[in-house]
Amino acid sequence: MKRVFVWISVGLNVVVLAGIGYVALGSPFRDWVHPFMTESSTSFFAAYPVAAGDVVFVGDSITAGAQWNELFPGVPVRNRGIGGDRTEDILARFDPLAVGPASKVFLKIGTNDLGAGIDEATVLENYEKILDRFEREAPSTTVYVQSVLPRASSYREVVESLNVGIEALAAERGLEFIDLYPAFLDEDGSIRDVLSYDELHLTGEGYRLWQEQLDAHVRG
Repeated sequence: MKRVFVWISVGLNVVVLAGIGYVALGSPFRDWVHPFMTESSTSFFAAYPVAAGDVVFVGDSITAGAQWNELFPGVPVRNRGIGGDRTEDILARFDPLAVGPASKVFLKIGTNDLGAGIDEATVLENYEKILDRFEREAPSTTVYVQSVLPRASSYREVVESLNVGIEALAAERGLEFIDLYPAFLDEDGSIRDVLSYDELHLTGEGYRLWQEQLDAHVRG
């Protein structure tokens, strides 16, 4: 029994250290670990494909970290978030997202692009390609475009500028833009402390607030 607890402790420490490395070291750590996370996740997604009528959440680690079935009990939800994903990664793994087809897709992506220093024009170009592909390949799916969340105050200007661009792309296509940003923003320009433990990823209260912002759209 002691050996079991030792291995559990080792496993938890690895997870914690991976999380710290991901936040602290940024792109170099992401470039090393992301392929493994992607392979594991996409293998699972292939084994459990999106079915007709599903509600699908697409994004990065913030999306991946949610227990969507608990946030929306009774709703046929699918979590298609992968930690470390950027807009270019959503394009690369797009095909399985269009199967089913899903009844609704909730897209939230872009914060990792900003963290890697990718320029806004490139992020918006990728966003445009993502939305165009949904329009072509899953025309019966209702796509909801969500804003990027606040993070550390140093990101305020670039996040707000990107959100303006994302909202404009959604409007051009007649898609609903869900602006999560104001509800999560603190007075100092960062994400509210109670909603995040590292100025990026969400606490339980952060997910509770996100659920409240989405509830009418998910169940409507």
